[in-house]
Amino acid sequence: MTTKRDLAILLQLNDFSMDCKTDLKYPKQFHSHPGYELVWMMEGEAQYSFEDKVYQVTGGQLLVFKGSALHKVHVHPGHAYKRCVIHFTRHFFAFEQEVYEEFQRMLDRLESPHFLLALEDRDAGVFQGIIDRLYKENQSDDLWGKKGAIQIYLLELLLFVCREFRHKRPGTERSVQGPSDRVDMLEAVLRELNAVWNTAWSLEGLAGRLHMNKFYLCHFFKKEVGVTIQQYILQKRFHEAQKLLINTDMPVREVAAAVGFVSDSNFIRSFKKQMKTTPKHFRESAARQDYKL
Repeated sequence: MTTKRDLAILLQLNDFSMDCKTDLKYPKQFHSHPGYELVWMMEGEAQYSFEDKVYQVTGGQLLVFKGSALHKVHVHPGHAYKRCVIHFTRHFFAFEQEVYEEFQRMLDRLESPHFLLALEDRDAGVFQGIIDRLYKENQSDDLWGKKGAIQIYLLELLLFVCREFRHKRPGTERSVQGPSDRVDMLEAVLRELNAVWNTAWSLEGLAGRLHMNKFYLCHFFKKEVGVTIQQYILQKRFHEAQKLLINTDMPVREVAAAVGFVSDSNFIRSFKKQMKTTPKHFRESAARQDYKL
């Protein structure tokens, strides 16, 4: 049986985390998690795919999004990926913070809960300074007031983001340079997949609607995203199943049908293989830990 600690690790339940690194170790599947994520790209280029948008994030750009949005990063061969990734949840702040509340509202007002900011050199320097202070405090030993200091620096960072957003009104642009034909094509494929993910879809039908050769379609998607079309469909189904298990009291057999499984036994077996726990235990553990998507 999955323990609370196991599930906490599995579901990424840390209230705050920060990683600055250059390696190519990152989640290889579409996934979601509680809270918010900020990706500050210092050098290189990475592609972040959501269900409805694809962003080409390059040096000097900041991607901001809700962790509950299904997402995946993919770095094409030959590209550097120097970044700082910050994740935090509402539980990190002990009491209501005006800046944090405005940050929440800002994302909630968007049609999709993600946006990309391109910072000019001067602004990038200011932002990097906040990042450096936050990282230094987070990496330090258990100094007196460490959590309070991290909260202060994080609020300063969110204040910066809110002001930049108000000034630039970035919306959900995919890149400063504008979308490429490749990104347009990938978004078209994602739109079609999101229209059929819980149905008895076929590759032939999908390719026909996209006016693409089915073999080229499979090759293109795997090359651009890093997973196969079938893997994406399965990861999307598990994502939607988690939301239903958390946010409703729908019986497991109805959840299975709602996300496209032909039988509840097949759903339970597949869910356990992917999540290392059964749907029932997942629902119970998520409720105990106030886990939200």
